[in-house]
Amino acid sequence: MKRRSALGLMAGAGLGWNRLVAANTPVPGRAGPQRVVVIGGAWAGLSAARTLRQAAPELDVLVLDRDPVFRPLPLSNPWLVDRTAERLPRLDRATLARRLGYRFLATDVLRIDRAQRQVDTPQGQVGYDWLVLASGIAYDDSAWYGQNTQAAELARTRFPGGFMAHELDRLKQGLMAFQGGDLVMTVPPAPLRCPPAPYERAMLIAWWLKTRGIKGKLIVLDAGGGMPRFTRLFGERYPGQIEFRPYSTVRSVDPFAQQISTDDGEQHFDHALLLPPMRASALVQGAGLLGTDAKGGLSQWAGPDPHRGHAMADDRVYLAGDLVGAVSPLFGHYPKTAHIASMMGREVARQIAARSRGDTPPAAGLPHSECHVWLDGDPAEQLRIEAHYRLRGDGVILQTITQHDNPQPRDEDLLWARQLMAVSLGV
Repeated sequence: MKRRSALGLMAGAGLGWNRLVAANTPVPGRAGPQRVVVIGGAWAGLSAARTLRQAAPELDVLVLDRDPVFRPLPLSNPWLVDRTAERLPRLDRATLARRLGYRFLATDVLRIDRAQRQVDTPQGQVGYDWLVLASGIAYDDSAWYGQNTQAAELARTRFPGGFMAHELDRLKQGLMAFQGGDLVMTVPPAPLRCPPAPYERAMLIAWWLKTRGIKGKLIVLDAGGGMPRFTRLFGERYPGQIEFRPYSTVRSVDPFAQQISTDDGEQHFDHALLLPPMRASALVQGAGLLGTDAKGGLSQWAGPDPHRGHAMADDRVYLAGDLVGAVSPLFGHYPKTAHIASMMGREVARQIAARSRGDTPPAAGLPHSECHVWLDGDPAEQLRIEAHYRLRGDGVILQTITQHDNPQPRDEDLLWARQLMAVSLGV
């Protein structure tokens, strides 16, 4: 199947993928026997909303997100370097809501009051019987900039890391304007959104530099050790385009002077993709839902019941998506991917549906994940990564990761993304 025709299938009928439609409506009053409020309109939240309408149509389901448009991130890396000509889809959240039977309000969420079971928004207070918190990740700017908000804002504007949907256009504009010199990309410590994505991006940027004859070098400052499959290829295929520096922890960034301080010294850059350390959205901490780390202190991620999906601190609040903290002492976090987030959203919806009827919830299903990442741009080469989970006899979750080479891809990545959208979002 040609990529163009596959994209047409992916777009779906009447959804207006590239049409930006405001979706503000009055905050609805309390309607129906019970209300589920979903905070976050991305993979986890939208999957939860759709599944709730299917599993418990009697519930009043309301999705809250500040942005009226959902821009999926899968396939964004080849798009950044023009390896694929297709524009990334833009989904109107209000259109999705009307089509699938739940409600959507474009709004900020100011606070979660768990004692009163209500969510505070600029438009007013919204009560809930059940809450799905799927508000995603945030950048921990304080790790690099301290209290210097001007520096953090300049970095986000001029040198975006590109792991937030609203950063993609600025990131691509910066790359297309790059004329040469030192291009620095930071990789934060784990856990991070989509673990292989930074390395896929590095490989494709190197391919882009080489094929366009740009006299520049990509310097990858990785707080961890990298992914062996990619780091080996960096040296074999793009030794003149990639300088990979593992275990290079960034201590501070001066975006005005375009200078990065690491454990190994100072690094100047002509342009950069500055990806700070990640953490759960601020709503998690504000609601008192942070989990604990290995030392018993507060982590920077939500604390889940790994077998039921609700917060350890509140069984009326369900957690789904990238904000979820460690679920196993063996491997820590689930991969923070679209596939995992979608499955988590569907699972917490089934738990809520059962409990709302007074039924015993079914045994929580464990997720699995599949993703397709580019190993090289020309000739095209991809890698399929799968993650599977099962319970050990004592209830501890086990993880198995497998990798499959795809040296002659034929739109498997696009077809996978299309299928994920169909299952998760109904498009």
